[in-house]
Amino acid sequence: MSNLDKHIELISKYLAGEANQEEIQELFSWIELDVANKKQFEDYKKAWELSENVVDDEVSAIDIDAEWSLFNKQIDSSTEAKIISLKQPEKKNWSFVQIISAIAAVFVIGFGVLYLFNPQSTELVAENNIVQSNLPDGSLISLNTQSQLEYSKKFNKKNRTVELKGEAFFKVEHNPEKPFIINTGALKIEVVGTTFNVNAKSQKGDVEVIVASGVVRIYTKSDKSDSVMLYAGDKAVFNKNKKDILKNINEDVNYLSWKTKKLIFEKAELQDIVKTLNKTYNAHIVLKNSSIKKCTLTNTFNEQSLESILLVLEATLELKIKKKGMVYEISGTACENR
Repeated sequence: MSNLDKHIELISKYLAGEANQEEIQELFSWIELDVANKKQFEDYKKAWELSENVVDDEVSAIDIDAEWSLFNKQIDSSTEAKIISLKQPEKKNWSFVQIISAIAAVFVIGFGVLYLFNPQSTELVAENNIVQSNLPDGSLISLNTQSQLEYSKKFNKKNRTVELKGEAFFKVEHNPEKPFIINTGALKIEVVGTTFNVNAKSQKGDVEVIVASGVVRIYTKSDKSDSVMLYAGDKAVFNKNKKDILKNINEDVNYLSWKTKKLIFEKAELQDIVKTLNKTYNAHIVLKNSSIKKCTLTNTFNEQSLESILLVLEATLELKIKKKGMVYEISGTACENR
């Protein structure tokens, strides 16, 4: 058994209330060795909680530092014959084997994604990385960061309905008998077989749909009869406040840059470039002075890092870019004479 497997087993037995005193001491000694170990314990604890879709008050209240302090005090005050008793979570119905199975099923380390399961539905959550996954019907989804998708355990049996929060690109398998329906809140997107992008990240509740191929029908939950048909190259924006859908030709060549990491700028203004980079790389870039927002750039970037693109901007437009924490600040002079 590898060290990682061993500690997963110890964590699982501890959460299940089945660890003995020797195992508890070994677990807490390992946690104290490194901050990363402590974080790993907390991540697995969170995964266990999420797998049940409820938070066990006793487990969520575990304070590692307090427990370790208590353990040390008990050791210091113990005698040869004294039995050390460190409080564990009260044993529940789940065994250690069930706990470790749940953790393995719901938590994938290093990929920024949680697969959350309960008896009724499956939820796919992308945190800090883009996630690609095949749905039970064979459809492919690319889920942007800070987004989540949920579908019923009965998906593809009678219907194909998913709930989306955030942004995703869909490649839907053709099945005219089971239309693919995406709920984004007030708006529904219905397809038979096509590729398209849905952006429901707006804090205002607006939803953007761009069709790459095929046909999509969109409508509000309250009025299916007033639907709008979208074809390849079309873009529609649903305004939550006005309850209307505005359809246009899509002119944003970079609408999928968050997925492809390919960026095309043709005499693009710096203010628009910054907006695109922030969306593509989930970054926070700001312009320090308004005189540079109209500076233009023509260039194509293909799977380049944000830092390398900023270096090109800095050199080409004679800008100054400084990073302060997680924020990139761009300053410079007007570009009219360059």
